[in-house]
Amino acid sequence: MRIRRRRDDSPKGTRVREVAGALCCLVVVLVAAPARAQIRYDLGALATFQQRFLASTQPGASSVAEGGGLTLDGHIAIFPLLRVGAWVTGEVSEPIGGSAAGGGATRELVSTGLRVKMVPPWPRGVWRAWFATGFGVTGVITDEAGGGFFEVPIILGASYRIRKPVVFLMELGARLGFGFWGSYYMSGGTDVVSVALSLGIGVD
Repeated sequence: MRIRRRRDDSPKGTRVREVAGALCCLVVVLVAAPARAQIRYDLGALATFQQRFLASTQPGASSVAEGGGLTLDGHIAIFPLLRVGAWVTGEVSEPIGGSAAGGGATRELVSTGLRVKMVPPWPRGVWRAWFATGFGVTGVITDEAGGGFFEVPIILGASYRIRKPVVFLMELGARLGFGFWGSYYMSGGTDVVSVALSLGIGVD
């Protein structure tokens, strides 16, 4: 003798069936998603020619410091056109004329911070362009003094795909300095702004 189970048509039973159906659909979507999906990211190493414009209250102090450095950066895509990441730059610069507001000729600077990178859908193909900005901190050391300040980078960049995933990187950037501290800046001198041309190799 077969016993037929009575279907629960009550509101509670209907809700249970709706939830079960939604869970089944979610499982199907997750299982059907591409198994080889990967997180988009980029890494770069760039040689930088840097020119910093200095403001000073000392008569005859240099107003420009020239130098070079090495920048390492990386980003992870959180949206198709938006990436977030970090950078670190090691730089050596020397004020033109051999003197600076804080004293000492050769300056060693280390910068690091976080930045946001916006990648438009054009150009397509082997070329790619982007705009980046963020917030960082820079430390300054000389033989006679030290200090630091905050910086906001503004960067226009482009890349050319040499062979997937290797790309040639080009960046033109500026950094705005503020919030100076330490013995190097006690005399009133500041690193107001810097401009840089960077070239390097990366993966994307």
